[in-house]
Amino acid sequence: MRLPKGRAFLLLSLTLLVVGASARSDPPKTVLVVKSRNLVPYNQAVGGLKKTFASREVDVQIREVELPSEPMKEELFLRTLEKSQPDLVVTVGTQATLSVVRHIKRTPVVFSLVLFSGESESLLQKRPPNVTGAAMDIPINLQFQRLHEIIPDLKRIGVIFNPANSMGEIEQARRAARESSLTLVEIPVTSESEVLEQAEGLKGRVDVLWSVADSTVFTPRSVDSILLLTLRDGIPFVGLSPSFVKAGALLSFSCDYEDVGSQSAEQALEILAGKSPAEVSVAFPRRVSLFLNLNTARAIHLEISQKLQSQVEFMR
Repeated sequence: MRLPKGRAFLLLSLTLLVVGASARSDPPKTVLVVKSRNLVPYNQAVGGLKKTFASREVDVQIREVELPSEPMKEELFLRTLEKSQPDLVVTVGTQATLSVVRHIKRTPVVFSLVLFSGESESLLQKRPPNVTGAAMDIPINLQFQRLHEIIPDLKRIGVIFNPANSMGEIEQARRAARESSLTLVEIPVTSESEVLEQAEGLKGRVDVLWSVADSTVFTPRSVDSILLLTLRDGIPFVGLSPSFVKAGALLSFSCDYEDVGSQSAEQALEILAGKSPAEVSVAFPRRVSLFLNLNTARAIHLEISQKLQSQVEFMR
């Protein structure tokens, strides 16, 4: 039976619409989130990531796992991950990032909450073409600007470091110091005993002791000694995290963990939309908090202006 021309055209149009709709209904993208450990900062970053995905109303299936702690189980996990081929992997924390980046060469990887120091610096500075992400390093020039606000007569910034671990950060610090008309007093060490020896002789050499995340410098024993010696000598000590401030350091800078997770999600969305990870620049924290210990400020006779006090978070 032949259909009238009008009905035949309508039927053809409906058929084309159905076929077109079927072609457009692609399966949801799969995103695997691999956390180094089950820690509060990592969970906050994952929360920020999920919120950002939800706010964009993107059809994405997110699965969250923790990196196995045993080497054999980790190796099996990574082999399984490589075979499963998710559309994108998000790693949270340095340990998960290093493990995944070493093994996954084709699937896009977006890291979150990674410090560019030591092994992660050497791997990520020359990042593979399938890798990008959001670091947690606070830009050093911003740190030095804030230090100048807190200590108006600041001239000499001391830093204890192992050249084998931290030369990348030291080179950045040199540039940041020059830009702020400050002198970077470099104190190289190679062992814990040298750290303790150098910490004993800081008075008169530096106006503040600034920190880089260096495993030679910051051991449980050396941290206690640095805290005691800087308090004794009235030297402001910039710790690596708020926990240092709680223990007695004058101040520390910290990123907003949830927002770093959001930054990772924004990068992931760009990649899922078609960009290559190599085209997406590494992001650094856009929200930075300053933590201050007022008791330490009083102990070292440092006056904190009311304006500054209104801008920081206190630990007593």
